[in-house]
Amino acid sequence: MTTGKSVAQQVEDSNEARRLLDEAWDRAKKVYKDAKEQADIVYKEAKKLAVDKEAKKRADEAHKEAVKEAGKIRDAITNEAMVVFGDFWKQKDIDTQDAITKSKERSDRAKIAYKEAKEQADIVHQEAKGQAVDKQAEKEADKARKEAFKQAKKDRDEAIT
Repeated sequence: MTTGKSVAQQVEDSNEARRLLDEAWDRAKKVYKDAKEQADIVYKEAKKLAVDKEAKKRADEAHKEAVKEAGKIRDAITNEAMVVFGDFWKQKDIDTQDAITKSKERSDRAKIAYKEAKEQADIVHQEAKGQAVDKQAEKEADKARKEAFKQAKKDRDEAIT
């Protein structure tokens, strides 16, 4: 079964997809961390400048909202990366299923060809035995049949692999 790529290339592609996903996760964490740090800085300054309870409450709400938005950005980055990573594996699965189907079809054709070759060898063998004038000729017919079976099996095995 082959997907058209070498095993080494498939492993390399898989590793590259995983590396890109890991990088996206790292970037998403960094974006979130940076945004949260900025929100924390602004929040501290706003709390210092707040003159009453209402202003402190608004600063708390704004900080909470800023952290929430930073989380949404992080999630958007990771979700996009996961979609791409998932699509990579979906395509890999499609390629594998296609290779399995083609391999099965090739195997089925090889089995049919093998069966037909055996049947043809049996027919030729029967004709040769019917025309044989002595034991030596019958042995030669048996030997030819055996060789035909052997070649048919070899052809089938080569077609399957």
